[in-house]
Amino acid sequence: MSTTVTDEFKISSDAQQQLVALLQSENNDEIKGVRIYVAGSGCSGTQWGMTFADSISEDDAVLESDTLNIYVDPQCLATLDGVEIDYVNGPQGPSFVFNNTKTAADSGCGTCASASAGGGCS
Repeated sequence: MSTTVTDEFKISSDAQQQLVALLQSENNDEIKGVRIYVAGSGCSGTQWGMTFADSISEDDAVLESDTLNIYVDPQCLATLDGVEIDYVNGPQGPSFVFNNTKTAADSGCGTCASASAGGGCS
């Protein structure tokens, strides 16, 4: 079950709980929340990353909840349209996963894999 964070993207309750736990484990008052950023893009789609946010830009979109603040550059926010952030325990261990729920018709090259495969071009 996902918790809607914005109209652009969703974050699962598992991902939110894990992010809150990571923030608490840092025990650092300088950290204001989590920043989502574009790590790269191309035919295979957009790749996102997350880091602790210790500074905030006045242009950042701030997505607040009782337990977690997420900061996103406005240009990055547009790339998150249709993305679900989840925390899964996969074959290579636990990790955060950005699932693009957009169809191949919405991708740049038109040959992207199904949303269930996480997007990406074949």
